[in-house]
Parts: sequence; structure tokens; C-alpha cells
Amino acid sequence: MISAGQIDRRIISKQTLGLYSLLFVLMMSAIFGYYFFAANASFIWTTDGYTQHYLIFHDYLEKLRGFFTGSGFPLWDWSIGMGSDVIQSYGYYVIGDPFVYLGLLFPESMTEIAFHLLIILRVWAVGGSFLLFAKKMNFSHYAGLISAILYAFANYGIFNMSRHPFFILAMIWFPLLCLGMEKIFLNERSTVFTVAVALSAFSNFYFFYKLTILIFFYAVIRYFIVYKKTQKESLLKLFLKTTVPYLIGLMISAILFLPVVYGFLNASRTPGGVEINMWIYPLEYYYALFDHTVVPGSYFWTIGGFSLLSFIALVSLNSLPKFKFIKVTLSLLLILLLFPFFGSLMNGLSGPYNRFSFVFAFYLALAGGYLVDHKSDLKQTAKNKSMFLMIIYTIAAVISILIPGYLTVYMTIPVFIGWVMWYVLFTKRFSGSNQKSQMILGLVVLNMVSNGIGYYYSFGGNMISKVLDYGTVEEKYQQALGGLESNRTIESQDISRVGVTSKDNRIRNQFIYLDTMGLNSYLSISNGNLSEFARAIETSPYQTIQPLRGGVDDRSGVNNFLGVKSIITKKENEAFIPFGYDVIEDADENQDFILAETENEFPFAYTINQGMSRSSFMELNALERETALANNIILEDEEYKESSLLPADLQTEIEEVSFELNISDETPVTQENHLYTTKSEQMTLELTIDRPEELIGSELYVRLEGLKYYPIEENILLRQPTNYTLTAAYGDIEKNVYQADRYSFSSYYPRDSMLINLGYIEQDQDINDQITLNFNRFGKYSIDSVKLYAKPIDEAQISEAAASRDEKALKITTFADQIIKGEIEDTNDEWLVTTIPYSEGWKAEINGKAVEPVKADLGFVGLPLNKGDNNVTLTYRTPYLLTGCLVTLLGLGLLGVNHFILQKDKL
Repeated sequence: MISAGQIDRRIISKQTLGLYSLLFVLMMSAIFGYYFFAANASFIWTTDGYTQHYLIFHDYLEKLRGFFTGSGFPLWDWSIGMGSDVIQSYGYYVIGDPFVYLGLLFPESMTEIAFHLLIILRVWAVGGSFLLFAKKMNFSHYAGLISAILYAFANYGIFNMSRHPFFILAMIWFPLLCLGMEKIFLNERSTVFTVAVALSAFSNFYFFYKLTILIFFYAVIRYFIVYKKTQKESLLKLFLKTTVPYLIGLMISAILFLPVVYGFLNASRTPGGVEINMWIYPLEYYYALFDHTVVPGSYFWTIGGFSLLSFIALVSLNSLPKFKFIKVTLSLLLILLLFPFFGSLMNGLSGPYNRFSFVFAFYLALAGGYLVDHKSDLKQTAKNKSMFLMIIYTIAAVISILIPGYLTVYMTIPVFIGWVMWYVLFTKRFSGSNQKSQMILGLVVLNMVSNGIGYYYSFGGNMISKVLDYGTVEEKYQQALGGLESNRTIESQDISRVGVTSKDNRIRNQFIYLDTMGLNSYLSISNGNLSEFARAIETSPYQTIQPLRGGVDDRSGVNNFLGVKSIITKKENEAFIPFGYDVIEDADENQDFILAETENEFPFAYTINQGMSRSSFMELNALERETALANNIILEDEEYKESSLLPADLQTEIEEVSFELNISDETPVTQENHLYTTKSEQMTLELTIDRPEELIGSELYVRLEGLKYYPIEENILLRQPTNYTLTAAYGDIEKNVYQADRYSFSSYYPRDSMLINLGYIEQDQDINDQITLNFNRFGKYSIDSVKLYAKPIDEAQISEAAASRDEKALKITTFADQIIKGEIEDTNDEWLVTTIPYSEGWKAEINGKAVEPVKADLGFVGLPLNKGDNNVTLTYRTPYLLTGCLVTLLGLGLLGVNHFILQKDKL
């Protein structure tokens, strides 16, 4: 039997992993026992967790089960927005995550349990991968155990258990990358590095970018500080030696990496558009850097929640040569945190979200492990320096107690535990090395458990208030539309779409779960062509990763054009149902949903013989573009030149409405030319219409152009909110358009113009002559112009146009995930217009002859037809999927050659 003292001197072994696993279970139970079993909380965040992470996890498992039972795997899914590539849409979230596939071990009825258990398993793997690296670094049993706990339970991983579970994967891969690099330094086989690269690139291209930069830093700094004197090879030769296994790993991942990167490069979300000072953050950010070191917290995704043990190590181990590597690397990484430019660089030249901050947990865990192994070598200077450090944090904790409303538990508990750690390390009371290690282990466990509890419970970060109750998520999906969609699923309905109203912003990806064709999607990688279409028609609910949300602002013409036959919403939103949609069905008496339908929706695909070029189309205003779409096909300029289309019918009856603009007396505002300044909480503009009776039978629109918001006194050192909501109200219609804050990089989209539909004016309604525009933040608003438009609605004309489209509709004989077949009889050199979102993955055959689809109407698939009868077949395959398969096979072959032949003599 091995004594505790003997274990302390042993290197990391299976016993270490076993004890780590036991402590992990106990710590998770301590943090989440009450959370799950008494509070009935879940890890499903009410925003992204509900609308993305769990839903996509659930749907992907369904697709995999279908594949393994012989149904095949759909490369295209009609329920993702208007239809989308599955690999591109899901590759960012689940396809490359190896833990997701363990969900197949659970029956469908236990999907929610699987989701939660796999999140916990990911966090366990964070510490497990660290132990593999720590063993290579010759850590002792206790040093490895303590540092693994420091790494696994750092707040980055705990934070993302309920925020973005797949973000945890980067914490798993980085120690493996470092392990692989160490083996290359030591002239051992590069296979571990290759596999780690492959896993990183396969799991998520976004974090792979960060991991590549971080492992480059690791390798260069480690070379100069640790290996240069003993390495026979130059840095350049070592770099080249590393490049080959790196490229092989990237090749292995190509089956997913290439299609997803292609999707990203053609997505609506692109780098750029950051409107902040790129050389300095707001001052409060720098305070948060200090505040969040030892307590859970996040600011621009700089996430702390570390143990003071690591910081004691940083000031105590100056004389240890190999420790210098950690301090130099942390210093470099800290510089990256100080300036937004570097944060943007690490985020792919997008907003400076420091999502690479997980790497601090890695190096601080290393520091803690080194301290445990060298605790007997600490000198008096180390004691003094660490005491000074503890005094600083104690002062900060005392100050936090004096600040009203500050969550004092965040500071006081970690600092108290830190003092006990300091006492154990530097007092002679605990003279035995083994005894000190056990004490430190217990304190680290207590420290990290208290941090986890502090983040999740109501007396701390209160994440528990931002998640769904366990066991309720699937019922929420099922009732998202009150069950009224049940007869309109893809399998049961004719080929048309289901829409919502502008009041239904809560509807995002739920159509996926409901297996229904809609418009809405909410994904990090969405079709950039649909985004282009949405921006061209200036739909006010538009967001970068939600192009056609919110019922496309209840615009009847757009909904008809997109083939929306049914609209489902709550009864209270009936006034927002577009013209031409009549309520035909209510949900059961216990619910409050209604369903409206129209006979005027355009068919899924139809022929047309007149059109216009994109450049001519973009010269029109947004409402004129909407009218042009209904009567013409819009082709890219070169395609249009080569076509034989009849000239476009550009007659529109859209009229500009005269009005008088006044500033409400209730909101004091000063005006100078186009600049409105208010120091009150809001600003209201009143638009009095000159002849409101002339609006009868029209849709009324208000458009603001040249719109810009400024704080009253701008200061680059302060974080001054620039988000606001514009509320436009007319009669019973009240709509909100949100301008995101410039610091909200994920959702920021500058709305320099806003076009808002204020509804259809019926003959028998009371005619109101006033529109109010309310801005809900004090500050300066620059508005170049405000205009009102009336779009006359001729019901007979609309019905005639829809009937004409139906007569020329593609007679669809096959409609499946990635194949559509249909017939068109007796055409006269016309074009086929579809509402299939355009992608290079779509291929077409007409009468057995390949025809290249073109982008039509800015975002959809179009086809030139032959004179006479046309049998049309459209098939879809993910772009670069076949190429990726071939590259992956080649990469696997090269890995085998490298491992078994070229490096057969290495360990």
C-alpha cells in the first residue's frame, strides 16, 4: 500500500486521473446539486441556449439517427430559415464536436439529459487534457491534480456551461496542442500535434484561428526561453518541421473545415464594421481586468475567476528559470487584452471580443502547479511579495464591502481563501510537504466551488435566473406557435411557408424543431445572399444573423413574394397581420394563437419573361424595389445583358405623403439643422399628416434617412451607450426598431436608415392624422430626412398577379431535402424564378442537360428555360464537401506514412 507521502512524490498516474475524477464529481455536485434538484434549473440559457444550442443539438441527433436507420443525411434543410445548408449551418455548433456523438447512446426521450451530461463531460475533459500535458511537464501527483482543477474550474469553462457549451472545446484542445509541440521539441513523434490540430480545426474554425495564434506564441516563446540552448535546430527549421504535421492535421479536418469556411466567407456576418476607438477600451474595462481576476465575471469576453494561488506563484517563483516562460507569455497575452486592436486581431478582425481569454486559465493553472512542486524552495522575498499582493486584494475586498449594491461575496470569499493558502505555504506550522499539498488541494477545491456557486446563484452572478427550468424546453418548442403549424409541416403541407408578425421576435429557430418551412433563422453562419436581399428591401427587423426575422415588418407584398401562405401569431397581435391574410383558425381555448391565410402567395417557383439589372434595381427606393420584385426577375448585370428578357415594368403608384413635423412639448429638444439634442430620457417627434383621408386603401410607411446617434459629450475613456429604440406609432400599430450598441459586436449593425411599415389603412377605420416617433435615449440624433410613403393596395390586382403566377408555376413532382423535380409546359424562352436561397451548391438539369443556376432577385436561385416543355431537376450538394472528403483521405494517408514510416524510430 502506498502512503500519502509516497503519492506526493510520484509523477502523474492513473491514480491522479481517478482522484481528479472523484473530486470533479464532488465539486460539480457541490456547485449544481441544489441548482438541479431543488431549483430545477438547467444549463439552457433563455436566449442562445434555447434558440440555438439545445435546439441544434436535438435536431442534429435526429438527423444522425435518421442516417443510421437508412433515411440518409440531409445536406439541405427547408426548415432552417428559408432553407439552408445543414453542414454550414450546424458546423459551427455541433458537427465537429466529438462529444455530441455520444448523445446517440441515449434514447430520444433522454436528449435533455444527454445535453447536460455532455456539458459536464466536456468540463471534465478540460482537466483531463491538462493532466496529459502536466505529465509531460513532469508535474508531481498533487501538482498535476491541483493545476487540473484550477484549469477545469476556471470561470471560462463554468461560464460557458450555460452560455455556449461548445466554447469549452478550445480549453480541451489547447493542452493537447502544447503537448504535441513539446514532443516535437524533444524530437519525438509529431502525431499528437497533428491529431490535436485536426480536432481543433474540425470542431470549430472560429476557435481554430485563435488556437493557431496561441500555439504559435507558445512555441516561439518556449523555444527562446527553454529550448534554444539545447536545440540543435534553428527556429526556422523547427518551424518548418512543425508546419508539415500542422498541414496534415488541417487536411484531416478538411471534410468539415472547407465547407464551413466557405459558408463563413459567404455568410451575412463578415469582419469589420467596428465603430469604436481601437487603441483604448473604456476605463471600466481596465478595472474589470483586476476585479475579475479572482472572481467570476466577463467584460468583452475577458473572463477571470482564477485562484489567488496562481498569483502567489507569479510573484514567488522569480528565481525558477523554467517559470520565466509562463511570466513572459502572460505578459504578452496581457498586452493583447489592453488594446482593442489586438482583441480584434485575435477575433478575426471583427469586434474585440477576447474569447481567447481561456488561455489565461491554462498558464495560471501551470503557475499553480509549479508552486505546489516548489513550495519547499520558497524564500523570504517570496513571502514578502505575496503578502503585499494579498494586502492589495484585501483592500479591494474591503472597498467592495463599502460600495452599496456591490456583490461583496465575489471579493471576500476568494481573498479569505487566498490568505489561508498564503498561511499554509509560508508558515512553519505545516512542515511536511505532503501535508501542505493536501491542505492546498482542499483550499483550491473550496475556492473553485465557491466561485462556481457565486456565478450561478442569486446571491452572486444569478445565472440561475437566466436559464429555463429543467424539463420544459421541448414543451416550449412545441407550443411556440400554439400547435397551429401541425398541419403545415414540410411533410403535410403544400409547398409554402409559414410566417409570423413583427411582434414575434421570440420566434427564431423554432421552425427547425417544428419541421415547418418559415423565414426565420438565428445562426452564426447564415446565407449572405438572403442578407443582401433583406437589406435591399430595407426590412426594419433585419439583424446580421437574422436576416428575415419579425415577419419582414408585416409587409404584404414581401410576404406574398416569399411564398408565405400562413401567418401564426398571438391573438393580441392580430392588428399586425398583413393585408390579404384572413384569420381562419384559433388554437384551443387554453391558448391565444391565431392563424391567418391568404390566396395571394406566390408559388415556390414560376416563370417570368421580363426583368431588370441589379444596378437599375438598386437605383429605386426600397418600396419601389418591392414592387419591382413582384413583376420582374432581377439579374446580375452581366446575366441581364446576355438575357432576352422584356424590359421591366417600373410603374409604381407609391406616393410621398405630405406632413408637418413638430417636436413634442413633453420632451424638451433643441434643434439645429438636422441635429436634434435632448437631455431628457426620450425624444418624441410628431408627424401630422395633411390629408389623412387619402391614405385609405394604402399601406403607410415612414422612412428616416441619414440617421446617427451621438452621446451629448463623447469621451473615449467612458463606455457611453449608443443603443436606442425607435418606436413608431400610428393608430393601433406601434413598432419598435432597435439600434444595437456599438460595443455589442455580435449584433451591431448601423441603421443609417429605417423604413417602418405602419399598417394598412382600411375604409371603415378611424383615420388618424398623427404619427409619433419616439427615441428612448438622451443624446444627439442626426436625421437627414423623414418621409412618409403610401403604397396603394389593389386587392383585385394582387389576386390577379397571384393567379398569373400560379398559372406559370413549376409543377413540382418531387420535393425533398436536396432534390426538386418539376415540369413547365410550353414556355417561350422565359426564366424560372424560385424562392430557393442562392448557393453555389445548387445544380440544375433541364431536359437532362446541365444548366448553371444564377442568382436572381438578389438572393435566390433562377434558371434560364428553353422554348417549349422543360423538365427541371435541381439537386444540392454542400460546396467543397467532395473536395474536403478527398483532402481528408489524403491527410489520413499522410498521417499514417508520417507516423509508421517517416517517424518509426521515434517515441
